[in-house]
Amino acid sequence: MVRHLLFCFIALIAQFVVAQAPTVADTPFDKEHITDATVLKRALAAIKKGDVLADHGGMDQPGAMAAYQEAADLNPNSAELNRKMGLCMLNGPDPAAALPWLRRSVELDPTAPRVHYLLGYALQMNAEWDQAVAEYKLNAEAQRLDPDPDATYNKTDKRIAECNTGNSLMAKPVNAVVTNMGPGVNSSSNDYGPLSSPDGTLYFTSRRANATGGKVNKATNTWFEDIYTCQPFNGGATPPIPMPQPVNSTLNDATVALSADGNQLILYRDKANGGDLYSSVRTGEEWSEPLPFSATVNSLAQESSAWLTADGAWLYFASNREGGVGGSDIYRSPWNAEAKTWGTAENLGPVVNTAYDEDGICLSADGLTLWFGSQGNGSMGGYDLFKTSLVNGVWSTPQNLGWPINSPGDDQFLVMDPAGKRGWFSSLRINGYGQDDIYQVDLMPEDAAPETALLASAGGGTGRDLTEEQVKLVAFIKGIKPMTALEARVELLDLDDPLFSRTMVLDPASGTWSSNVKPGKNYVVHVSVEGYLPHNETVVPDRKADKLELELNLNPVMNGSREVLGSILFEPNGSTLEPASTGELDRLATFLNGAPTLRLEIGGHTDSQSTAEHNQRLSEARAQAVMEYLTMRGVAEDRLSVKGYGSSEPVAPNDTPDHMRLNRRTEIKVL
Repeated sequence: MVRHLLFCFIALIAQFVVAQAPTVADTPFDKEHITDATVLKRALAAIKKGDVLADHGGMDQPGAMAAYQEAADLNPNSAELNRKMGLCMLNGPDPAAALPWLRRSVELDPTAPRVHYLLGYALQMNAEWDQAVAEYKLNAEAQRLDPDPDATYNKTDKRIAECNTGNSLMAKPVNAVVTNMGPGVNSSSNDYGPLSSPDGTLYFTSRRANATGGKVNKATNTWFEDIYTCQPFNGGATPPIPMPQPVNSTLNDATVALSADGNQLILYRDKANGGDLYSSVRTGEEWSEPLPFSATVNSLAQESSAWLTADGAWLYFASNREGGVGGSDIYRSPWNAEAKTWGTAENLGPVVNTAYDEDGICLSADGLTLWFGSQGNGSMGGYDLFKTSLVNGVWSTPQNLGWPINSPGDDQFLVMDPAGKRGWFSSLRINGYGQDDIYQVDLMPEDAAPETALLASAGGGTGRDLTEEQVKLVAFIKGIKPMTALEARVELLDLDDPLFSRTMVLDPASGTWSSNVKPGKNYVVHVSVEGYLPHNETVVPDRKADKLELELNLNPVMNGSREVLGSILFEPNGSTLEPASTGELDRLATFLNGAPTLRLEIGGHTDSQSTAEHNQRLSEARAQAVMEYLTMRGVAEDRLSVKGYGSSEPVAPNDTPDHMRLNRRTEIKVL
């Protein structure tokens, strides 16, 4: 299913807006403002390279930003360059990260074309609703004076309505826990369309580099879609594997729905007509060749999603065929048992469908509740998730599932368990692992205590407890460039709860990450930054402090670099890994699987309490246990070496319990 791009790189036209005095003068890349010819030539070449790569989008977006950053290092005060960087980020995997560049662009030149709309959208993606509305209104005034040929920039009324909806829903969050499925499921690519089978297997769609056939979509510059499976467990998952042929093919193959017994898979394939629905049936462990649905379902238009009722009597599906209410609509077809085919499709009508797109369908076991994604119906931005009920043959007015389930970005493809209490969906929100991620949502009873609910930020996993005392944890990463810092992912883990994972929120202005935490608990701050080894810091917030500041020192990926695995724990005087170790080890496995040429030494260290011989054996056994865990997570054994150091390399005197705890450690070293 090809996602619609919100913005396109086309020629800009002049327009005028209410002037705002810039704090720093705009410095264009020309001979008048940059007198060093060599510097100017380098900068213009970098910008030209960035423009070409940004125009490609998709997999070239990081390269475009790197090229633009090269020019920005030479001159950070160009309004046009900051706008280009912001626009590039809006078209990339993390639109919310565009905010600092677009703010800077407006400061330097508030009269530039379209820049207020772009800044408004970046603010909206960060859930800064009121500021976004103010920028959209400035854009609307500019469009009134000089309408833009691109209709996107003339439709600020819908954006303002979305912001007002977001503001209202955020003020009254629903009682729900939203959890990112983590690096065991999600990747730096698009991951979406989750389906959960009765045996617990998770099926989902991903655009990973190992796509069947190895093809790249020319329109989006992303890998073709494939269907993957994995087994989630204890906050992690077995390594996702692509389904074999014939389910996956050299075309785009995407998850759509599973039958109630898990033996029929409905999938999307773009073989003809812009994309159709197919069905594959499992017999034993084998899946059949996917066959297209009948012509009453598939049409000359695109059919992108569907759901089969538990009794098999109806097929609900989304189609952008002619004659609908607008865009992609939801239809349903009855099963004709006599003819053994699907009957004539009927549109669900204007109560459910809107002038915008509806997609991603799920029905309750009794067929009376429909969950779906919509760009209309009162969305707070992009697709939001809604539900409607069938009462006396009539569908009720769709209800927005609310904050924090919905966010300013796209929230789609929700599927619920038979009890209607737990679901899985895909979302594009701040601090994901890359582009769309898969999240789990647990709906709490309306009368449940507020502290049982995790109130996700616009970005997802960050939450706050509403009743217990809190400490604000603030983290700062030393020694990396602002561009690199924005690409960092800072997570908070709980050593006492392997299922706990929270993404800390970045403040672009201060360059710090923060989260509210409970005092007295054992937390691990995990940092992932491209080009650096994964880093962990263990913290125990003090009840006497309102704020705990943490300075993080990262080590680059280069020969000899070392990093302590701070939350790897073993049974006392043994080599069996404690459950709290799985979070960090799963993240290390993800890091290594994404860097297939990297080789590491795993080093075990002990304190000096026992004999040298015992400590040597214990350190070797513990390092070996870590290696075995990583190989079970898909890391090739020949990339890892094991070494026991015993008590020979202490980092502190073995004179106190705290010092001895520092010496009992597991380290990795780049070979």
